[in-house]
Amino acid sequence: MIKVGLTGSIAVGKSFILDIFKEKYFLPVFNSDNCVRSLYKENSKLINFIKKEILYTEHNFNNSQIARVVFSDKEKLMKLEGFIHPLVKQERKKFISEEMKKNSDIVIIEIPLLFEKKLEKEVDHIILVRTSKDIQKQRVLKRNGMTEELFNKINKRQMATEDKAKKSDYIIDSYDYDNVTKEVKEIYEDIVRKVNA
Repeated sequence: MIKVGLTGSIAVGKSFILDIFKEKYFLPVFNSDNCVRSLYKENSKLINFIKKEILYTEHNFNNSQIARVVFSDKEKLMKLEGFIHPLVKQERKKFISEEMKKNSDIVIIEIPLLFEKKLEKEVDHIILVRTSKDIQKQRVLKRNGMTEELFNKINKRQMATEDKAKKSDYIIDSYDYDNVTKEVKEIYEDIVRKVNA
């Protein structure tokens, strides 16, 4: 089974590309953002940890509240990552093992901090999704609770796109629909050739 890691900064279009791989090419995909969202809703230990250690609240919370706090407080960010990353890794492993049992040839695994967390060895090939700063900013500011200041703080925590590009096997420039679908098709066909080699 070929494991393809898909990475890129915030609001570059990773989820959209995962959907193309899933809906057009019927590949199993692991969406880290969706995984985190469901952990925030369903994992009682994580929910209690966030309320007590991160937000100091008894109330329900959402993603943007967490982001505002942790991206302004390095210590809290490290605390949260230390708690949540092992949970996501566990779900990722479960996904891979289930797909192995199904004899899947190719899986796409979204790992937003793939390079930052030095997870290159977990995958066989890496796709980097990137876009222009302007498009990224336009997209991100449409999100609930997102501000320019928060966007800049999140971006600072991530490795420069140019450095990621040097370490990636494939690059998708996520500017418009036609370009994305064309590049996904080319990558898919190349990976299928590798499976059949």
